[in-house]
Amino acid sequence: MRPTLQDMASILNLSKSTVSRALAGDPRVAEVTRHRILTLAQQIGYRPNPVARGLATRRTNTIGLAVPCGPRSFSDPFYLEFLGAVGDTAMKYGYSLLLSTADSDGAGGYRSHMELADSARIDGMILTEPKVADERVRMLKEMDLPFVFLGVAQDPNVSWVSGDNRGGAAKAVTRLIELGHMRIACVTGPRDQTASGARFEGYCRALAEAGMSLDRNIVAAGDFTQAGGYIAMRSILEHEKDISAVFACNDVMAFGVMRALREAGLLIPNDVSVLGFDGIPLARYMDPPLATVRQPILELGTTVIEVLVEQMNGKSGCPIHRVLPVEFQPACSIAPPERASGSVSGAV
Repeated sequence: MRPTLQDMASILNLSKSTVSRALAGDPRVAEVTRHRILTLAQQIGYRPNPVARGLATRRTNTIGLAVPCGPRSFSDPFYLEFLGAVGDTAMKYGYSLLLSTADSDGAGGYRSHMELADSARIDGMILTEPKVADERVRMLKEMDLPFVFLGVAQDPNVSWVSGDNRGGAAKAVTRLIELGHMRIACVTGPRDQTASGARFEGYCRALAEAGMSLDRNIVAAGDFTQAGGYIAMRSILEHEKDISAVFACNDVMAFGVMRALREAGLLIPNDVSVLGFDGIPLARYMDPPLATVRQPILELGTTVIEVLVEQMNGKSGCPIHRVLPVEFQPACSIAPPERASGSVSGAV
């Protein structure tokens, strides 16, 4: 028989209304009590009746999730892992997920996102891949719909959750410099995305702190896909051969970088070291395993739901900004350069 609110209230010796408020994220319920209730709900498999709950609260008990734009979309394992954490956490709070894919029409290709936001089918929205000038912010504010970005939004009045992109990139590139690398190429993500910009800034900061100048000839933009990393690396190798390391601004692009280097007859890491960002599980199974900056992907998914629930329930009238720590993970794809003068000179 399906567990009920009254069952939970009896087990915990609490009122039925307290259990109901806790499951809805009501800020009046103490954190310790809410944790007890959510833990029990998970243990006994309690699932709220969405129809009854919606009629009582005039809510849909549904959260919209804006799927990343193509060509990246959910082909990136980062987002698959993130989606799993978002779905699990939303369920614990009594919400369902409704995904919205981006398209090529409308404002910045986000027409379908805005149609979902304006459809009265969701109580709040999670947006991915914030842009430097993101038109969705203005539209969502006009709709008065609670929303949270995965990634730093430029508007200070917008809530967001992000890994430490700038600091993580700087620390990892500094590690390459400490190994003796003096010519470190960089494959960035799309120029209009804030995450890409922050990671590139971290790369630049590491160079500056080491007294090294930025060489734009060994920087190329990708699109956060394997094909994008491959094409960007090939473009660098066409005119610059004296590099000993490459920092790719996400792991998937690093996979493309590795392919381009191998096709050029270069060994990893003997000739060129390769460093990624994100820490997706697949990085450990590359040949050689990819050194990377690991983001707390599961924690990002959990936190973005928690922040959105706070916003939807009016617990915080101010925007919430959360930066989660990242971790440099060394692996066999990086090593000291064999020749200080540039290990791939003349290789292509």
